[in-house]
Amino acid sequence: MKKILILLFLYVNVFAAGQVGDKAMNFQLPNLYHLDKKMSFNDYKGKVVLLNVWASWCGGCKEEMPLFVKLQNEFKGSSFSILLSNIDTNSQNAVSFLKGVDSHRTLHAVYDGDKILPRAYRCIGMPSSYLIDKNGRIVDVFVGSINENTLFKLKAKIKALLRK
Repeated sequence: MKKILILLFLYVNVFAAGQVGDKAMNFQLPNLYHLDKKMSFNDYKGKVVLLNVWASWCGGCKEEMPLFVKLQNEFKGSSFSILLSNIDTNSQNAVSFLKGVDSHRTLHAVYDGDKILPRAYRCIGMPSSYLIDKNGRIVDVFVGSINENTLFKLKAKIKALLRK
């Protein structure tokens, strides 16, 4: 019985997704549009951030991207940002896809070809999104694509976080 409990504990800690209350990981990754320039999570200090781990080959990722553009435009001028972390093998696949849905580059994006963030956040599905408060703490985790119903709830959470 003791062995089973130990194995269960290890499984939960190794395979669990980033948890509510966890501190967001700082990183320095290439800007998806300018690979020679680095972006850091510290660039978003004091902001509410929706960090989205995605790939251009992911159907759910493709479905939610137009909603993210709409969401970012709705909160334009606030201290809310959507930060995309693309894990494609070839960054140009991501850039090509985003040109079709975000031609004005409303969304900020980093390229994570080495998949640093999915490992750090222990992503268990694609896409995965992490709502992070102004203090850099994860306040909500969304595994799978965000749809209109989820978006409505997400907006309410963002508004509440911006008021704090």
